[in-house]
Amino acid sequence: MMQPQNSTGLSPDLLKDIAKANPKRLGRWTAEFDRNDQVVLRTSCLKTLGLAVAAWAFVAALVLMFTVMPLSMWNPFSDDFAGWLQLIFGLLLFLGLILFAFGGVLWTFVYPLVRPRTIVSRWGVQMVVSKPGGQFTLFKTAWSDVVRVGGIYTPMRWPFPPMLTVTITAGGHSVEQKTLIRPRRRPEAVTGNMSRLLPGRPRDVLAFLVQIHATIG
Repeated sequence: MMQPQNSTGLSPDLLKDIAKANPKRLGRWTAEFDRNDQVVLRTSCLKTLGLAVAAWAFVAALVLMFTVMPLSMWNPFSDDFAGWLQLIFGLLLFLGLILFAFGGVLWTFVYPLVRPRTIVSRWGVQMVVSKPGGQFTLFKTAWSDVVRVGGIYTPMRWPFPPMLTVTITAGGHSVEQKTLIRPRRRPEAVTGNMSRLLPGRPRDVLAFLVQIHATIG
């Protein structure tokens, strides 16, 4: 199933990673692809739920801490002021509270509503979300315009291993990518990042895309 490095263009680390892909999951996706000519990879409910629970747990802990500690400790004009380092630390915690609350709202309400999903078909790859009246395309490309299917490792603190983000680099008329800031010139190639909330592990998604790209692209 795996292709040699000279045909996939993957680094040795990526080749080792996809060699560990779940064969049962790949078999299910391949069978569905052969049967329906496409596979819809939807956001994992368990992953989304886990992120939502973790975010709200941090929010609850930060709110409890701010509730227990007297506000006068954060006030530089109060006699009980604990110092500027304490104030800076408190501001950082408040910023963290905002970020975790945003994440909690995002993973509890927004993700279930917009239902992000990746559609892998014989035509190509599409990343879409739901919106009133239909679906909104975040990224799409035909297999004929795909330059490379690969991945990017993000270093993590010990003892956690690096995080793998699956990427698709493409250039051609079929490529479409929605960005907050529209570039003045259309780039020759754009890169779409696969969501880490898709079912399975990123190595499973990468192995599947490499297999389909080798077969069709």
